[in-house]
Amino acid sequence: MRRRLFWSIFGVAMAVFAACLAVSLWALYGYHSEQLRRQLGQETVWLAAAVESAGPDFLYQSGDADWQRVTLVDAAGDVLYDSDVDPDALENHNAREEICQARAEGAGWSERYSSTLQTRTLNYALLLADGAVLRISCTEPAPLALLAGLWLPLALVAALALALALALSWQTARALVRPVNAIDLERPEEGAVYPELRPLVARISAQNRQLRRQMDLLAREHRRQDRLRREFTANVSHELKTPLTSISGYAELIREGIARPEDVPDFAGRICNEAGRLQSLVGDIIQLSSLEAEDSPLSETAISLDALCRETARRFQLQAERASVSLAVEAGPVAVRGSERVLGEMLGNLCDNAIKYNRPGGRVVLRAAQERGRAVLTVEDTGIGIPPEDQARVFERFYRVDKSHSRAIGGTGLGLAIVKHGAARHGMEVSLESRPGEGTRVTLRFPPERTAAEGQDGGAGGPDAPVRQKI
Repeated sequence: MRRRLFWSIFGVAMAVFAACLAVSLWALYGYHSEQLRRQLGQETVWLAAAVESAGPDFLYQSGDADWQRVTLVDAAGDVLYDSDVDPDALENHNAREEICQARAEGAGWSERYSSTLQTRTLNYALLLADGAVLRISCTEPAPLALLAGLWLPLALVAALALALALALSWQTARALVRPVNAIDLERPEEGAVYPELRPLVARISAQNRQLRRQMDLLAREHRRQDRLRREFTANVSHELKTPLTSISGYAELIREGIARPEDVPDFAGRICNEAGRLQSLVGDIIQLSSLEAEDSPLSETAISLDALCRETARRFQLQAERASVSLAVEAGPVAVRGSERVLGEMLGNLCDNAIKYNRPGGRVVLRAAQERGRAVLTVEDTGIGIPPEDQARVFERFYRVDKSHSRAIGGTGLGLAIVKHGAARHGMEVSLESRPGEGTRVTLRFPPERTAAEGQDGGAGGPDAPVRQKI
């Protein structure tokens, strides 16, 4: 930046110097021409007065200046005297411009330019009392010739101007850049800055504040992720350790022969149950990790939500009967685009929780409908409900409202976390409504771009009429 400023200032300085020099030379040339004209007129008046008093012979007696040419023309226009050329060799001068003007007005001026010699001749003629005309001529050098005569002082002035421009440009560039270089990017508004730079300084300050906020957010997010990672690791270790301890204990009793023969089938069954818990836990961890990896693509197809609800209800019908819970489907023909595997896992986790945390004689309803151009999937139960202080955390990994009750009925503690991340991958909105002792409703709303009407033949109730089915 300083180098660019230096050359800009230096270029401007030299351009100004060249313009000033040209104007000065032009003014000098004009002044020189004016002085030459004035001197030529005065000498013509003096010489004319001498010729009128002493006669034409005065011209032969006086010495001629080297830079002047004196000519005397009689009333008829014949040349009586010429200081440079033989008068007999000259033609009649009555047609000359300055001679005609002198006879008409008493004095006359003329200029003649020689392109060959690059000179200009000034002629001043004065009418004498006897009708004769006295003319004095001189040669004025062209501007280039005048410059050639002044080349040495001009060269000295140019050298001095060049050195001065270099020094001043360098100093000025340094002085201009110094406040810019002195700006503290951490605290740009502190210190003296140019008024022209204040918008830039304000913008830098705003960006610094934004960057600090983003860094704070990133730091907090990093700490949160680190805390979640530690909690997840601890929870996974704990969840894995419990069934492994049981499996190891029962297996050791059987291996050492300590278990009674009649207890071996019971121990083997417990080992199978704990192994099943391990398989479920590992499967949920893998599923959750896959959903959290945003670069992992989902295999998406067109999915019928009412068919998905009925299929889910069939899968959990036996579990519902064992818990004495009725399972119903109320679904209209709604189609969406998404991952059938992930949506099935999400709906299955919601249905599993609705059955497990219900009460004998309770009810679970799976609903699929289209509202305002958006597919809506709902799982509602009449179970024990969730306290208000726990509702915001139930979608966290391994979070359980009642840990003792949760372990008694099984489960990995990752079901709702899978629902949360699966909804995020599909751009869905998740809402939860629950009242302790009355039940819970979880609603999944698909974005409009993933929703499409499955068909027009919806039965007697029209395309959007729900189909009520009790499994």
